Amino acid sequence: MPVRGTENYREILHYLEAETARGLFGMAANKSNHTGLRKRIYSSGDTIADMDGQKRAVLLVVSGWVSNGKELEDGSRTVVDFSLTGDVITVGTTEWAREEVRALTAVTLFEFPGAIYENLSTYPRHVREFILKGMARRYARAAEHFVNISRRGAFERVAHLLLELSFRVGVYEGQGASSFACPLTQVDLGDALGLSVVHVNRVLRKLRESGYVSFRSGVVTFQNRAGLIEATGFEGSYLALAEPVTP
Repeated sequence: MPVRGTENYREILHYLEAETARGLFGMAANKSNHTGLRKRIYSSGDTIADMDGQKRAVLLVVSGWVSNGKELEDGSRTVVDFSLTGDVITVGTTEWAREEVRALTAVTLFEFPGAIYENLSTYPRHVREFILKGMARRYARAAEHFVNISRRGAFERVAHLLLELSFRVGVYEGQGASSFACPLTQVDLGDALGLSVVHVNRVLRKLRESGYVSFRSGVVTFQNRAGLIEATGFEGSYLALAEPVTP
């Protein structure tokens, strides 16, 4: 199945690669007094942006998995969203957001320096439109995640997140089992779903024993993806703008 939106992403990626090769993000970068586009590489576990809010930037994930969340006073953590290839992250958009952005795997991204409300108008139109669509995708995911943790039971929460991730990485229903590599730990799942690690483990075991899906050694494998969609009432229209993309 052809992936809608892939060519647009590849076009943006090619353009940004050329701009970084020249060491300048067009003449607009100079006029807006920021230092220009950068390509950055992070190792697994690195903090891309902390909660102090000093860093202001728009990030475009080229490869890897990123978590966006908040650390609470008691040391616990809440994951607001997971960002994958092609996703847009805004850092320091407002002083009160105070979100931590962390690399869950090796991550490559493009960094547009400065807060989005300061520099968005200086970007070329096709880049600006891509960033705005990326922000809309993230808002749609955040709204659905709020519903997930506030109105669904533990079984539905875990299943819903695994199904969402499968759509985002480009797993389509076919004959037999389908799978995808997933670097998330049970701690990550619990932080994103408001569940303890013990509860997450119990739900994953139930999903496996029910013949729906297993999550072992960093691989999610669906034995009955269509059945799980029906059993949980998963409706992925909120991901309509979020076509999976591959560089």
